[in-house]
This record gives sequence, structure tokens and C-alpha cells, in this order.
Amino acid sequence: MAKTKSRQGSKRQGQQADEKNVKKARRPGELSTFQKVVVVLFIVVFALSTLAGALASVFQSSQTVEYNVDYVDSQYTDYVADLESKLEDDPENAETLLATARACSSWGSSVLMLATTDEESSHGTELMQRAIDYYDRYLALDNASDARTERAMCEYYLGDTEAATADLEAVTTDDPEYAPAWYDLGTLYEGQGLSDEALAAYQKAVELDPDDEQGVGTNAQSRIDALTGTSDEAGTTGETDDSSEAGE
Repeated sequence: MAKTKSRQGSKRQGQQADEKNVKKARRPGELSTFQKVVVVLFIVVFALSTLAGALASVFQSSQTVEYNVDYVDSQYTDYVADLESKLEDDPENAETLLATARACSSWGSSVLMLATTDEESSHGTELMQRAIDYYDRYLALDNASDARTERAMCEYYLGDTEAATADLEAVTTDDPEYAPAWYDLGTLYEGQGLSDEALAAYQKAVELDPDDEQGVGTNAQSRIDALTGTSDEAGTTGETDDSSEAGE
């Protein structure tokens, strides 16, 4: 038993060292692997809801064009410019402010996910900051839970996990029935290695959204299964680890 614990401790130390090396090598503004997974889910949610029409060509054409930052820019530039033009005529139009915030957020998160240079990372960062500015203008008119949650995720993509977590915790306190905030809070807890807190948040999301009416129940249950080792993927991984141990 002592040898097994020692070996497991060495493995954990090695993994932590590897993670530190990866973080050190990451460029400023570059997303971690976990953040990229969250971004993908974020983009899909937007594509299936508020930005479905604007983003349809992106996903329909993904097999025939190179999906890179230049291509993403080509899909969003005119759309966002049109929204911003409308805001010049009516700067306090809540509907347009929210649409612009969401468009800049989705645009920026896509750029950050695909960025391969410092310049592209800076471009994505600027877009996410622009999104936060539009969210702030919208929230001054309507302090809605969905906008507050989306703004918090923008902070997360910019690397401010502490602020994002605090803002999401505030949303779940002010509006405990809003399932997406619980789900996003779970992803942030999970990314910080806070498994117990993540499980509790995911469970709350499942309880509030069992039929996916808010679009997060199924995903939350999938994360619960993965964290508790009840998913097929987790089971397969566990078997692989056991066989590896046996081989040693």
C-alpha cells in the first residue's frame, strides 16, 4: 500500500509539473485546453439560439473552407458593424445592445480558440473586452441573469477566473432558479480542480433543467457522470489505468 501511494503521489506531482510547464509555454491571451472546450460549448449554444441565422454559413461551409481567424472575421465583421451602426442611431436600444454583446463575445471566443499568433490572440482579447463593454451598457438597462452569466464567461475567457467565479456565484444567489449560471459555475469550479463544488453546481443545474428547457441539463448530467466515473468514457479510462498499473 505504501509503495502504491508513493507511486500515485509521484504521478500526481509529475502531472502537476507538466501542467505548470504547459501554462508557462502558453502565449498571453491563449486559451487553455479546458477553456477551449468551454468555448466550443459556448459557441454551439449561441449558434443554436440568438445567432443561428448569422452563424449558419460558418458551420455549413466548414467542410469546404479553412476555418481560421481570417474566416471567422469574414463571417462576423459586417454583422457586428451593422449592429454597431444601429446603436449609433439608438444607443440605448436594449435588444441591439444584447445582440451586439453576444456577437462580439462569440466572435472573440472563436478567435481566441483558433489564434496561432500573438496578434490573433490580442485581436480575440479586444473583441472579448468589447463584448464586456456592451454587456455593461445592456445591464445598466436590464440586470438580466442571462446577460450577467454571459458577461462572467467573457471574463473567464480573458483569464480572470476569480472575477468570473465571483460574478456567477452572485447570479446563482440573486436568481437561484437560473440553471445556465449553475452549469457555467460548475465548469469554472471544475477547471479549478474543485470537484465537490463542481458536482454540486452541476447537480443544481440538472435539478432546475431536467428536460433541457434551459439548454444545460443534459450537459450538466454528462459532467456529473464524468466526474463521478459513471460515464462510459470514465469507465474506459479507469480500466486502462488499472491495466497499466498491473503491467507495472
